[in-house]
Amino acid sequence: MWEPERPRPLPAYFLQEVFSTAPVYDLILCDLSPRTLVWLSRTCRRAHEAVTRFVRRVYNINRHLSRYFPDPLAFRSLQARTGLVISGSNALQFLDRSFYPESDLDLYAHPGHVYEALEWLESVGYKFQPEEWQQRDWHDEVSADWDGTARRINRHGEMLINLEPDMVYSDVAGVYTFTRFVAMDTETVMLKVQIIASKCNPIQTITQFHSTCVMNIITFDAAYSFYPVATFEERMAIQIPGSNRLDVVAKYVQRGWRVYAVFGPEHVTRPQLFLLNEKRWVGDRHCWSIPLDTAGVTPRPVLSLSSERFSWDPSIQNGWTMEYEGDSAAIYVPKMRTHLVMTTIFRYNYSFPEDKLAKAIRNWSLSQGQLNHAELSRQNWIWCIHLDSNQCIALTHA
Repeated sequence: MWEPERPRPLPAYFLQEVFSTAPVYDLILCDLSPRTLVWLSRTCRRAHEAVTRFVRRVYNINRHLSRYFPDPLAFRSLQARTGLVISGSNALQFLDRSFYPESDLDLYAHPGHVYEALEWLESVGYKFQPEEWQQRDWHDEVSADWDGTARRINRHGEMLINLEPDMVYSDVAGVYTFTRFVAMDTETVMLKVQIIASKCNPIQTITQFHSTCVMNIITFDAAYSFYPVATFEERMAIQIPGSNRLDVVAKYVQRGWRVYAVFGPEHVTRPQLFLLNEKRWVGDRHCWSIPLDTAGVTPRPVLSLSSERFSWDPSIQNGWTMEYEGDSAAIYVPKMRTHLVMTTIFRYNYSFPEDKLAKAIRNWSLSQGQLNHAELSRQNWIWCIHLDSNQCIALTHA
């Protein structure tokens, strides 16, 4: 009986030619998922070099941001200075190597940096577009004189933050929409940028999003996906209860994601998808992290003469735990658990994945806080840098 001839392996020189010619291997690599790119890069030195060059080109953050800003480095310097975080559909597009023409740019701001972010947007040509309930001039709503030294907890140890759902997202203090018209190719396009003012911090807000497929961020020096296997390999997401944004969930279903309201058997039996009950941190080994080229980005200035230099983005020192509630696997409902630390010895507020650690840091900060409030003025305040992982372990075992 006739048998088809087995395919002969390609000669080595042919593969070397393929992975040495960018126009050729770009056509191959552009259709591969992030995990497949990693696997391919581990096969041989030539493939590793090709994937490295490809990743450097397709994840060019300056080119990505040039649609919105004529000087992307100036915007990224603003990010470095204020901890401003890109999230929502724009971060998803960047990581997914996709493009939604109708989408806007969502920027999440820490308390005290909203004024500077809004002022910077106006300086590059964006115009404020107030909603019906907002003042016509954003200066009438946002103060430039934010006092980070004002107490964030009362004498009973309760946090002075309102997390009641007075907006669509309870962790959002305000949303400020700006637009700008630019000429692109043969048409005039309206670009929209939204500054979302977080009540606590951007990561706390983002972990309460409507679904996991948009839990991705871009800081001044890196891009992170919190659930990369589920989001980019399986194209699935879990809806987070409480956001009340079913219209937005439907939009991502139309874009190709399967969104589930409760955990199914495959989610429970495949722990790498949503990492249930595991303590998570931004940039941990479960995140997909892409370091970004920071050449030309102006670093953050020292907060005061007596403070340590703060050279990283505060996002990486935030965490969460995805838990599930329910009596049986058929009705397991997801819940994002965070524990807030709001103390004036830190410039920023933080969210942690476990209560024990949050309490330990709050207790540790009491003595320094007493010194600051008793002896120091606002101008010479000692801003402490956040504790590293070894110090956190020491505190929780103290």
